[in-house]
Amino acid sequence: MAHESFEDNETAKIMNEKFINIKVDREERPDLDYVFQRSLSILTGAQGGWPLSMFLDENGVPFTGGTYFPPKEIHGRPNFKSVLENVSDVYEKNREKIISQVDQMKSVFDELNRKTSVLNQPLEPFVERIIQYLDKENGGFKGAPKFPQFYMFDAIFYFYLKTNNKIYLDAVELLLKKISSRGIYDQLGGGISRYTVDKDWIIPHFEKMLYDNIQYVDLLSKFYNSTKNDYYKDKLKQTISFINLEFKNKDNLLGSAYDADSDGIEGLFYTWGYDEIKEILKESYSIFEKKYEITKEGNFESKNILIEKENFQLNKEEFHIIEEIEKKLLLKRNERNKPFF
Repeated sequence: MAHESFEDNETAKIMNEKFINIKVDREERPDLDYVFQRSLSILTGAQGGWPLSMFLDENGVPFTGGTYFPPKEIHGRPNFKSVLENVSDVYEKNREKIISQVDQMKSVFDELNRKTSVLNQPLEPFVERIIQYLDKENGGFKGAPKFPQFYMFDAIFYFYLKTNNKIYLDAVELLLKKISSRGIYDQLGGGISRYTVDKDWIIPHFEKMLYDNIQYVDLLSKFYNSTKNDYYKDKLKQTISFINLEFKNKDNLLGSAYDADSDGIEGLFYTWGYDEIKEILKESYSIFEKKYEITKEGNFESKNILIEKENFQLNKEEFHIIEEIEKKLLLKRNERNKPFF
């Protein structure tokens, strides 16, 4: 929406004439995000998500909203300009009625907060309930799109350390194993993307956020310290190296994110053509494919996002050869235009 609508002069004109526009960072204001997501569900019955477009009355109380609105009507979704015009028109004609809903909204939230309050309650039953919603095959929570939600698994791991209940350990290990081996993880450079559009952690939205990577490092560190599994130690070292080398500017200050696209194409920087990899690796390709799934068809728009094969086995010599291949591919990748930092 930033590219399609907020940067469009015609759309901006309507927004500036008819609304006071505020862009909220949900990471900095999770309290407002909670209110807006819940409000959308209460007001429209729709499931929330991001981007989220909420319309508030003059007192700052939500009265309608939606998630993504395209620049042109598509798949039954109205275009954003017509939504803006309609909401403005409805508010003008029904202002008193809309403002009078404030007390009703407040009472709904009072009841919600009463029901969901966890103060002075034992927390382990909540964790046991969370476990029931986990994806037993792919790790994380069921469904797609799939976000790592490390803070939840940090809590689950805390209860493993406290109770020694292996169910908690298994839930965290499955998440870390799948994330570390699939497309959400940058197999060449280290670090993870924000989420995947599929349930198998294969096709990421290629945007890389600092906060996700720090949470990944944090949970991975705790898990490695408890299990001493070298597979996770390697991912940990690679990701810390990525943050130190790639997430700092010329003044040695940490940035917040890398865009998903470069040269206007999402994932262009990270994906590989089948013939391209074969041409670069030549006779080394047969060893490389012992670790990675590469196909002619690809797994993302006719190209390959590198993902590890399940339970791949390498001898010491093959392991070192693949390390050198990965360095070679990383150097080749760095010749491309990087996403905006």
